[in-house]
Amino acid sequence: MPKLMWLALVSILGLNSPSAWCETSLKLAVAANFADPLREIARQYEQQSSVKSIVTVASSGTLFAQIQHGADVDVFFSADKARPQALINNGRVRQSDVHTYAYGRLAYLDREQTSPSLNDLKTFTLSPGTRIAIANPRLAPYGQAAQDTLQQLTLWPQFSARLVKGKNVLQAYQYYASGNVDRALVAWSLVHDQTNHVFLIPAKLHRPIEQQLAVTAREDNLPAARAFVEFVLSRQVQSTLSRWGYEPVDDASQ
Repeated sequence: MPKLMWLALVSILGLNSPSAWCETSLKLAVAANFADPLREIARQYEQQSSVKSIVTVASSGTLFAQIQHGADVDVFFSADKARPQALINNGRVRQSDVHTYAYGRLAYLDREQTSPSLNDLKTFTLSPGTRIAIANPRLAPYGQAAQDTLQQLTLWPQFSARLVKGKNVLQAYQYYASGNVDRALVAWSLVHDQTNHVFLIPAKLHRPIEQQLAVTAREDNLPAARAFVEFVLSRQVQSTLSRWGYEPVDDASQ
């Protein structure tokens, strides 16, 4: 077929238009805490657009390192904003391709109290020999939020020697779930469907847990990646985040 006729056929069929994205699959990399919501969002998007997604789950730090070393990822969903901002600083992504997609919340777990409160957390400091699990504040935003909370309650000096630190918030929760510790400060998203032994920490006690994404797609997949991000940030999706234990980006309380 002559080249001009082929180009005309391509134009008629719309193969160079957004409708051709249905032939594209998106490669999504997500921090473990947001994996389940992202899989559901990707499933909804596929139903609407026919664009399929491949979801890779790991820690934000691991995914960041892979992207820095050239991993083929279209959208990176970090548990914090530090790593997407670092991708901007390193020239890996554009400022306009980084967005806050959700705010996390912190929860206090107490195996000994059916309906725990901040007073129970304070009373715990008087019990010698007991420990509390948190994510490592140096590595994880939920760990930093846990440290913020303990400092705001003037409990950090008493707790610092009794902390069991997970490399991420999921590991901190596993220490509690396995019975290794009886108390923990973890992501609300991990326990929001539990009715007992959990207390939602007031947001005012820690800095916002701002989770950002970065569009890291190569040029040929940029339109499809940006369209998916637009869907994630839409009211349709943002209005559902609370059922996963997150707050939307347009929540006035933040």
